[in-house]
Amino acid sequence: GCTELESLPKRLGKQKALQELVLSGCSKLESVPTVVQDMKHLRILLLDGTRIRKIPKIKSLKCLCLSRNIAMVNLQDNLKDFYYLKCLVMKNCENLRYLPPLPKCLEYLNVYGCERLESVENPLVSDRLFLDGLEKLRSTFLFTNCHNLFQDAKDSISTYAKWKCHRLAVECYEQDKVSGAFFNTCYPGYIVPSWFDHQAVGSVLEPRLEPHWYNTMLSGIALCAVVSFHENQDPIIGSFSVKCTLQFENEDGSLRFDCDIGCLNEPGMIEADHVFIGYVTCSRLKDHHSIPIHHPTTVKMKFHLTDACKSKVVDCGFRLMYTQSRGCLLREEVAANFTKL
Repeated sequence: GCTELESLPKRLGKQKALQELVLSGCSKLESVPTVVQDMKHLRILLLDGTRIRKIPKIKSLKCLCLSRNIAMVNLQDNLKDFYYLKCLVMKNCENLRYLPPLPKCLEYLNVYGCERLESVENPLVSDRLFLDGLEKLRSTFLFTNCHNLFQDAKDSISTYAKWKCHRLAVECYEQDKVSGAFFNTCYPGYIVPSWFDHQAVGSVLEPRLEPHWYNTMLSGIALCAVVSFHENQDPIIGSFSVKCTLQFENEDGSLRFDCDIGCLNEPGMIEADHVFIGYVTCSRLKDHHSIPIHHPTTVKMKFHLTDACKSKVVDCGFRLMYTQSRGCLLREEVAANFTKL
């Protein structure tokens, strides 16, 4: 909140042990001296409410906040080289128009209210991305109220979501970690992506799964909900969640449980329709033995919102995520393999 602060001293770089640097609300600050690159233990850098356009490469940085920055138009291209960055928050950067490839370890991105954001680099995350532990099995990418996104940017987000769901399925299979993995994203839109092989208008989806749908290669479930906020003219106070209740039934048993698809904690107006995509593991199915793998199964899915009663789910989608150690199989390919056996 030092509103008259215009620059930082170069001797700041001598603070070798400093772990957290908070410059929030320093509205005249336009740059960070390159000497901060020498701060080997800096983990958290909060620059919200400043006019900074470029961040020196800080190898140790894990959390970066640039919210309410009115000067930044294009996020710098070398951000992918911030190898340990896990959290990037850029809410309400009203002039931001471009996101480059992001760091490979990024777990949380929030660009809520960046209304001029147009382009998102494809791939969304650097192609050097890999997963090597459970800490990278949970991630959230939020593009809420980014109403100016080009269609190819939305396609990039959807494509990344599909890749991420497949990658999590592979990782859970290879590491035998069936619980804990979760991914969600949201962006303005009104169409369920085509890679969801079961879709329906409204908030209820009732697909019929063929025999042998449940097998050892089943690792997760991808869910999609298109939420309309047109009827909600009041600001949202607090948070709300998008959830799905799933009920599996066949001639020998049934199983019912709830899944989270996404959660928003931003108070205020959410305008237009938004697409929510979430991935959850199949741990509850794998721990339940009343759903035989050989029988056709009917699934009833009911999508709903909590604490946002005037908003509603207008379209929805569902896909089972299968995997092998060297790649993923589509549901049809799994069925074909069982037929051959």
